Amino acid sequence: MEPTLDRLAKWATWKNALIVLALFVLNTLALDALDRPLLELAAGEPKLDLRFGYDLATVQMLFRSYGEAGRSLYLCNLLVDTPFPIFGATATILFVFLAFDRQSARTSLVIPPIVFAITDLIENILIVFMLQRYPYLSPSFVSSVSLVTQVKRAAFYLTAGILPISLIVAIIKAVMQGDTIASGG
Repeated sequence: MEPTLDRLAKWATWKNALIVLALFVLNTLALDALDRPLLELAAGEPKLDLRFGYDLATVQMLFRSYGEAGRSLYLCNLLVDTPFPIFGATATILFVFLAFDRQSARTSLVIPPIVFAITDLIENILIVFMLQRYPYLSPSFVSSVSLVTQVKRAAFYLTAGILPISLIVAIIKAVMQGDTIASGG
């Protein structure tokens, strides 16, 4: 993993980190706007990828409550969700590199965002498959997808903690070193 981390370190500038963070925030806002109609269709029940697990009965209930139009909207939602883990993981990794110099710290702190990105993308593909196969879903397949979602959620929560901490540490480090964040370097 070390040679890959060395390559990533070259991209760790304030300009790059702030651009990716801004894209992550914009993508989050777009997802929020697309989530609201799904919440309304399902009487306030969160979509699958916002749960910490689910079973076949939950999936059937949600997909039934969405109706055909809601299931199509969920497909669009998953399309907009595709860059979300990439932006989130990349922003986190860039701020980790800006904040921490020790290779061991960098290595351990980039693992959760990488796991988050990979599992979120896999989860999206699997939910698309479930939407296409509905109502013919097997309990074992739904359980497998739910497990991916659970791993993703755990990695997301870790990433959601690492990102702001790394951002704060990077700001403190830049101020103490007399760097100007506005210069982008």
